[in-house]
Amino acid sequence: MKEAVQKYEKLSGMLYKLCSKKERIRRQCLKLGRMECDLLNYLNQIKKPTCMNVLSNELKVSHSRVTRIVDTLVMKKLVKRYPSEKDRRSWLGELTPKGKVTIENTIIDFLNLQEDIINRLPKNKVEEIYENIKLYVDAYHEALDKKEA
Repeated sequence: MKEAVQKYEKLSGMLYKLCSKKERIRRQCLKLGRMECDLLNYLNQIKKPTCMNVLSNELKVSHSRVTRIVDTLVMKKLVKRYPSEKDRRSWLGELTPKGKVTIENTIIDFLNLQEDIINRLPKNKVEEIYENIKLYVDAYHEALDKKEA
């Protein structure tokens, strides 16, 4: 059992390094920091204007930090910010057309990367590999959730 634990710990580290490398490449492509990428991705997922407080809560950062992130994205013309019509104290942020294209291009790049990876696998093993990795990832999530509780 000890040998299996060590092999899986090594595999876990390899997966972490892959995900970190993927994230670094994504940020380099966008020429943005991690929080800026996270904010753009969130706005892309919800597809509607969002107030700064929601963004602050979603990204788990202070309101002033979100404001600085949005300022940077506004300067790069990836996000627009404007006052809410419902609450004049509230400001909303949403993706600009340039922001949408930027995120969509990044998504396409990573889908192409996934296709390249899948093409490197034995064709008759693609689904089996997916199911086994998913089983491992699900077990990993369960173990981490249990540890956090």
